[in-house]
Amino acid sequence: MSSTELETETPLPNKRKRNAETAEIEIDVEAPEPPSKKALRKAKKAKVSNGSKSPSETNKTIPSTETQEDASRKVSKRSEYGIWVGNLSFGTTKDDLMSFLTSDPTNAIPRNQITRIHLPQGPPKFGRAQNKGFAYIDFSDQQCIDIGLKLSESLLGGRRVLIKNAKNFEGRPEQRRDQIEKQSQPPSKRIFVGNLDFTTTVEDLEAHFGVCGAIVHTHIATFEDSGKCKGFAWIDFEQVGSAEKAMRGWVQRGDGADDSPAKSNSSKSKILLHRLHGRKMRMEYAEDKATRYEKRFGKAAKKAAIGEGDLREDSGINEVDDREEKSELMEDSKKTKPSKSPGKYSEETVQRLTGAIIESKGQRTVFE
Repeated sequence: MSSTELETETPLPNKRKRNAETAEIEIDVEAPEPPSKKALRKAKKAKVSNGSKSPSETNKTIPSTETQEDASRKVSKRSEYGIWVGNLSFGTTKDDLMSFLTSDPTNAIPRNQITRIHLPQGPPKFGRAQNKGFAYIDFSDQQCIDIGLKLSESLLGGRRVLIKNAKNFEGRPEQRRDQIEKQSQPPSKRIFVGNLDFTTTVEDLEAHFGVCGAIVHTHIATFEDSGKCKGFAWIDFEQVGSAEKAMRGWVQRGDGADDSPAKSNSSKSKILLHRLHGRKMRMEYAEDKATRYEKRFGKAAKKAAIGEGDLREDSGINEVDDREEKSELMEDSKKTKPSKSPGKYSEETVQRLTGAIIESKGQRTVFE
């Protein structure tokens, strides 16, 4: 065998570096992201825990679709018979309420008659869950309500609970009347907007209230030196209905002229208008410019000003004798003179402290 044949048969050494021209990498963009190591470990642990359970237990834990539908229907249909329980301690639980209602020796309620216990939860404190101090409990009939009302002022967790009918609203503070009822001005095309942020501009107001309807003019009161908003403004709408929508505080999506400025990604059907830049605005109907000008600078205002001046002049003209006038002036001067209130130091001490010349008040003694 020749040396040339051996050279041809010997394989070439493998190169570690890849040839960029020959190597082609295919990447599937639509392929799902591979799971991380942490996710793989969790899946492995879950398989081990599920494998230890018997098939009967797994069937119990997985409810059927029919039972889920029945449960949702039961939750949606609330009972008409319920009570309100107040003055609860923040650590009270649903089990405590259940035992409180069913374990009383004289006024016990059967467990099957209690259809719902709603205990609103508040923010946790020191890592422990806390309720808001009250609960709603529903029953299946009116007799259970009568028995539950007898348990009022009984001890639960060291506190005397207050039990009332869930439909009894006595003792609650009166709700605030609607702002529209409080308006002193009749509905008009012009509204007053207060409690604005100092950075508010005309564009912000027009974009915010543009969903109500067409805006004719927006006037913002500004500072002379900085030109920033003073905190209030006036908005003139083209129609009275647009002003009424703004005063109502919300607009149904699609009712306004242009919904694009106040659109959001949420699926809510209402656009709220009572807040701007995180501040709750105060809105009132404003007078028209013509009526406002007439009140301030019209003929009626001038006549009223002239009438007040005449009354002042007439009230000052009185015939008085010279002696009586002098005596009255003397009495007025005495009354108007400020009385010297005694201070902390006497007059002599003040003169010494200030370095003033003090009149001598010593007594002369003569020796015979």
